[in-house]
Amino acid sequence: MKASPIFSIVFLARIAAFAAVLATLLLLAGCSDAQKTVRGHILDVQASSLTDVASLTLLDAEGKVWRFEAQGNLGFTPSHIREHMMQGEEMTVTYREKGDDLVALRVAD
Repeated sequence: MKASPIFSIVFLARIAAFAAVLATLLLLAGCSDAQKTVRGHILDVQASSLTDVASLTLLDAEGKVWRFEAQGNLGFTPSHIREHMMQGEEMTVTYREKGDDLVALRVAD
């Protein structure tokens, strides 16, 4: 008994749709750009210019040290962030994970 061509087309269309949904879910799972925040004391800030931060290091309340790379302006100049560091004032860093790296997006008082 030979399968009808309509059955074969419907079957292949369902397989293709399932594969497309599965590929989309895998892509979304691997490309999470969820933003997270951490609050603590700044231990170090490195500037790439007068207005842009290259990296910063933060110590949270549990004693964990966080190292962030930065790309450009975080909302404050490196000197402003350094003032908070010298005065022992906490700051909040909004960041995202990029592979094994943490990338700072914003810094807030």
